[in-house]
Amino acid sequence: MAGMQPPNYQNAMTTAPPNAALSAFVGGPDIFGSLPEILVTQEFAMIELCGIEAKNRYRVAAPHSPNYTFLFAQEEGEACERICCSPCRRLTMNLHAGSDKLGQVMLTMEKTWACPMIPCPLLLHPGAWWLFCPWMAIAYKDGGPQFTVKRNGQVLGSVWDPPMPIFYCKANSIIRDAQGRALFECGPNSLCDAGMCCPCCADEVVPVVSITDRKQVATITRAMLTCTELCTKTNRFTVNFGSVTDPDQRALIFAAAMLFDLQYWEQKD
Repeated sequence: MAGMQPPNYQNAMTTAPPNAALSAFVGGPDIFGSLPEILVTQEFAMIELCGIEAKNRYRVAAPHSPNYTFLFAQEEGEACERICCSPCRRLTMNLHAGSDKLGQVMLTMEKTWACPMIPCPLLLHPGAWWLFCPWMAIAYKDGGPQFTVKRNGQVLGSVWDPPMPIFYCKANSIIRDAQGRALFECGPNSLCDAGMCCPCCADEVVPVVSITDRKQVATITRAMLTCTELCTKTNRFTVNFGSVTDPDQRALIFAAAMLFDLQYWEQKD
């Protein structure tokens, strides 16, 4: 309808239960309801305390209303890969409307089999070469991990974690549209900085820059871990969309944040 104003997300979330407010923004072109920033919180799984990798689950909310979950992400994949080689595993991450996996799937992210970069100091020890050299060969045999992002079965684009030189010690990802054109780069961030090596002492800030003019357009920030998060092996991060307003590009930046978490922030035993 001409002249219709977009819904006031903050008012909806503070005056109505989350499920009653969902149709105001999740069902539109932008699944994040034009929010400038979202908070993504990983849920705790008791089985992780036994050293077994659980299916990851995340709650998505507005930073000013962290208890009102309007999107819920649930991992699906093979148990054997998840338990035996969790950093490299294939998986599908479904983003559901609402506060659990019973809601409509709004976004699907499919990850290929590939392993993350290894901090280069580990490669300086000759005794580790027999383990890490095969790891590196397996990690990038297909060109690095990739997230294919779909909505209603239609491919919106992909997020690619490209191979780096073996001693470059950096983590980054390239966001591409459905035609394969590079739009944004996340990072690169050092694998040896404070936020990576000691996450309980510092935030990890990942800039998202435009490929065309190298200007920063968005920011992904993994918050400094609390003692509880450190013990329960969970993460909490925000995605600030900055100047990006295109709904598909916002979905791709969210997917890039999810891939960064799975590849580099997920706490391993």
